[in-house]
Amino acid sequence: LRSNGCQLDDEVEHKKQLMEFFDANSGGTQESSAMSQLSCTKVTGGITNALFRVSGFQSITSLTAADFDSVLVRIFGAEGMIDRDIETSTYAALCNADIAYKYMGRFSNGRIEGWLDGYHPLQNQDLADEATSLEIAKEMARLHCLFDVPEGELRDHHCGTELDVISVGLWDQLSSWMEQAKGYSEFKTAKDTERARALQLDKIEMEVQTIIQSFAATEEENDSGDSTASICGSSSKPNVVFCHNDLLLGNIMKNKTTGHIQLIDFEYGGSNYAAFDMANHFNEYAGGTTTKENGVPDYTRFPNSERQTKFCVEYVKMTKRLESMKSDITDQADYNGGQKEMVIEEDEGIMNEAIQLLSHVQKFILVNHLYWGLWAVNQAAEEGCEEFDYLTYASNRFNEYYVKKSEWEEK
Repeated sequence: LRSNGCQLDDEVEHKKQLMEFFDANSGGTQESSAMSQLSCTKVTGGITNALFRVSGFQSITSLTAADFDSVLVRIFGAEGMIDRDIETSTYAALCNADIAYKYMGRFSNGRIEGWLDGYHPLQNQDLADEATSLEIAKEMARLHCLFDVPEGELRDHHCGTELDVISVGLWDQLSSWMEQAKGYSEFKTAKDTERARALQLDKIEMEVQTIIQSFAATEEENDSGDSTASICGSSSKPNVVFCHNDLLLGNIMKNKTTGHIQLIDFEYGGSNYAAFDMANHFNEYAGGTTTKENGVPDYTRFPNSERQTKFCVEYVKMTKRLESMKSDITDQADYNGGQKEMVIEEDEGIMNEAIQLLSHVQKFILVNHLYWGLWAVNQAAEEGCEEFDYLTYASNRFNEYYVKKSEWEEK
């Protein structure tokens, strides 16, 4: 689909482009009137990609047997920051594992996915509901436990080539984004250039270097060779799994009738510390990523210690349940979205593991602010701040980093 020369919200142009795409890939069997039978609407909420819902496929004579009426068309953004070949192959693998929802095809600068009928992205009030929070914990556990990156190029990319060792790309990504951010001498406007200078990226670089060295030293000093002492990792080494890495409100869908949670948008997914995924999710309670919020999070919504602990307890319980089921091939094959229940009692052992996990999460809350702050700086340089104020978002994430760092040092 072409995006040059037209606005991304130009419905008529994108409908035309979409039908050209289907015609080119269907042997020319689409009826000439098919385009007029489709409707195309922009989906709000995404800031990295442009999203469109295209509906009316069951009204097309040659597609009346289709089991869908709508699809989601995703036009990629964040050019140069994400390897879209790897990301799309990963998404397809996640769909095959029943973690992500319906991969339907790829085009040069985007892809087509299934539309989640009956679902809506979470709103701020949803996270205030404890039951919803616990369902998210369960779904996160499903991702961490049930998805094994396929052998070959994907596994080499996400996990590294060293046998029996899963590499973590977090620190390299953080360093890379830091170097990228420092490399911009000018932004889209003179005002943005000044605002970027005010972020004091040299100071941020020192924080990044210090925190990377701190984690490296801690792991080396405490490396006992046993990182599987528990589901959460050893007391000093957090567990490494395939993480979503971007569980903000808009990437969590909830079924209006059943309450089922479906995770979407895995484009920043990869091998990482499970505790980072949770830290990211807790930070996202504050929001700030919608066009309405325009880069201004509300950190009064950050979950308190009790809510964080309950989330970790539910995660540990679900992970133990899944690990137990994975040990039985039949049970694993029968498992379907958390519907099959195995009773895991909350005991002292569960609580101890949850507390251990939460201690790791607290450290990654700091890292996560630097991570998305630098991402926002780079987005501002590449995309500009006209549609979303990335520099305001970066400033808020860096400011909260210093707040959390001060709290951490007082402990």
